[in-house]
Amino acid sequence: MNSESQQQQPIVFVTGTDTDVGKTFVSTLLVHKWKASYWKPVQTGIESDQGDSETLKKFEAAASTWQPRIFTPTYELQKPLSPLQAMEYEPEVDIKLLDFVAPEEWGAEDPLVVEGAGGVCVPITRKLEITTDLIKHLIETSSHPVYVVVVARSGLGTLNHTLLTWNHLCDNGLRGHLFGVILNGEPNEGNVQALEKFGVNIMAQVVQCTTANDIDMALHVLPSVESLMTQQDNTYLD
Repeated sequence: MNSESQQQQPIVFVTGTDTDVGKTFVSTLLVHKWKASYWKPVQTGIESDQGDSETLKKFEAAASTWQPRIFTPTYELQKPLSPLQAMEYEPEVDIKLLDFVAPEEWGAEDPLVVEGAGGVCVPITRKLEITTDLIKHLIETSSHPVYVVVVARSGLGTLNHTLLTWNHLCDNGLRGHLFGVILNGEPNEGNVQALEKFGVNIMAQVVQCTTANDIDMALHVLPSVESLMTQQDNTYLD
């Protein structure tokens, strides 16, 4: 990475190790911590759920007065399934990777947090392109640096899921774009230490928040986007 990329606001893609690991919650924290904008490229399940963009709009924290710009998803599908499966119920929809570009309204004055649908291997298109392909597409087509944050559960089972996700991203040439992993749930230092032995960068642990004070504490433990970019620049110098 070069000095020009340091001056640009980044696109940060948030993915997960599984369904319901807390991607939207963590994305919301990152948006407020970094004073970022938010974009969910593909939203499914709108027949029974308000959608993640609406969830983010309703977030309140005493420690943050930030009013993020929230951009409309490129695709909104009815069924609470993977994009590929949801398209089976809406045959007129044909998602293509070329359809995904950073929203024009994003003036790049602030970071852009992009929340994926499900995990890295969730199929998005009829050509069986997956979330990883979408991340690589954004890297290839954007003039801004693109990074990845993985959200994982903190407890039992996370070692397998997290290492599979981390190694998949590394094997697909994305190691230099990985900010790291955020563990969501009760802190578990044993799992942190085990993951770090495998070279996984643990960005933070955030607990399930039930009060405003919990949310403020979660915001406090997250690293700044500037520090993460500097860390990547120092690790992967051109």
